[in-house]
Amino acid sequence: MLLSVIIVNYNVKLYVYQCLQSLRKAAQGLDWEVLVVDNNSSDGSVDYLKESFPEGSFPELRIIVNTDNQGFGKANNQAIGMAKGDNLLFCNPDTFVSEDTLRRCLDFMAEHPDAGCLGVKMLNANGTFAPESRRGVPTPWASFCKITRLSKLFPHSKTFGYYYMQHLPIDEPAEIEIVSGAFMMVKREVVESVGIFDEDYFMYCEDTDLSYRMLKAGYHNYYLPTQILHYKGESTRQNTYSYVNNFYKAIFIFFKKHFNSHLFLLRIFFYIAIYVLAAFSFLKSTYKHLAYRIKTFFAPHKTRLLCFIAEEHKDMVQHLADKYNLNIDICHKPIDNARQILDLTENNTPDYIVFDTTRYSFAQILNLAHSLPHGHNHYIATLFPEKGMILTNLFKFTS
Repeated sequence: MLLSVIIVNYNVKLYVYQCLQSLRKAAQGLDWEVLVVDNNSSDGSVDYLKESFPEGSFPELRIIVNTDNQGFGKANNQAIGMAKGDNLLFCNPDTFVSEDTLRRCLDFMAEHPDAGCLGVKMLNANGTFAPESRRGVPTPWASFCKITRLSKLFPHSKTFGYYYMQHLPIDEPAEIEIVSGAFMMVKREVVESVGIFDEDYFMYCEDTDLSYRMLKAGYHNYYLPTQILHYKGESTRQNTYSYVNNFYKAIFIFFKKHFNSHLFLLRIFFYIAIYVLAAFSFLKSTYKHLAYRIKTFFAPHKTRLLCFIAEEHKDMVQHLADKYNLNIDICHKPIDNARQILDLTENNTPDYIVFDTTRYSFAQILNLAHSLPHGHNHYIATLFPEKGMILTNLFKFTS
């Protein structure tokens, strides 16, 4: 078998559905399989997937059901032991891929026998480039620059911005050091050589550790600018104490394993950083929440959607708008460039731009999203008529 895709799911059943639909299109004609490991979700993920893909309708899909939350690394390792592919792709459930992504990645891996793992060009929910698409080894200096925000002050500096390798162009293949576990393709033989994910990490840095072990073993890690979208838990994780605490503690485990010198000083610095950043994140999120409540109190805001949909789905979208009290603008005319979108948003600025997945390919959606001008506030959403569902980074509108 050429490829095994491994997805670890925890309470994001609708995003897994979207991810699987994009993978099916991208894998047409390939000898492949996809293993979804459910980490004891409480949202009915397993039943939802079985209902969405009845027996025989998706023969490449295998669902592994855990009775407790094993964590990211351990669940991936569980699937590695069952996977049959010569290449393994670790893919987050809150992603969707272009139709040519898998083939381009597999071709690249075949052409680079020295490759350990391969990452891709990830886009945020508004279509902007996600800097974590390419990362350097988080040495104490690189991590210091990230924590102190020096990397933001000097974004294109190799010295200060090395954590995200911001000196590299985003639209050219490049040799990098750390590949994100949101989309990480590896060769089975490499994993067998350097070992599977380190289960000392429950969440975060497992990908960093595996990438670094590949470098130390003499392999090379690469970046390929084929596009995917990664929601990356923007609605819940990024501005919480739990996220900051877990992320930096995971980095500390990485330091302890690979950079043991001056560990005492690093421990003090990192714990100070954790609490300072956590406090800053709490204040920032509290301020944004309070500002939003004040703004909506004096000027009530209804979420506005600009929907590019097939005409036969108009009634479905109108039903969702009525159910969730949404403002909607509908365009049945096909679009093929960002200028057409901007012309329609000139008078009414939408919160979300909705693309009908029966009319637009995932590659078209990603290209249109990424071609919108930098600084816009339009987020990308997808319509799945077969489910009566509009999916965004924050909201799930279902009939």
